[in-house]
Amino acid sequence: WDPANGYIKSWVFRREGFPSNLKDAMATASDKKRIIPDPNTWGLPYAYFAIGPETGCSADHFHNMRIVFNLAFCGAVAGNRFAKDCPTLAKQYDQNGDSWQACNAYLRSNPKQLKEEAYWLIEGVYIYQRELELVKGKSNTTNSS
Repeated sequence: WDPANGYIKSWVFRREGFPSNLKDAMATASDKKRIIPDPNTWGLPYAYFAIGPETGCSADHFHNMRIVFNLAFCGAVAGNRFAKDCPTLAKQYDQNGDSWQACNAYLRSNPKQLKEEAYWLIEGVYIYQRELELVKGKSNTTNSS
């Protein structure tokens, strides 16, 4: 979320495609000499949302935000990877060569398997935000009465 420049960007990285700048930033997050994350080196974002009066999406929509893990097992990303990640199962549940349909056919045939053996390995979730810059002539203190 970059209110100064009017956008929200997000990235999703596979382990084998993780940007070196981001690895370095995470490794030095607790150090006195930290590597600053540089999104300009991370490649194309997974999502980009323009925010501001001229975009039709005003910034006042973005408050009290939460991060949600969408567990759509055969969604646009997971379903398209089913044949690559699970080739034996994809072949067994093949639906006219459609990886997404094979994934859904597998899930329909194995509901118990999903309840007992579903797990995720998430290496980390990191949220970076631009430091707010003081507007010239404005104070960074608040008065309370």
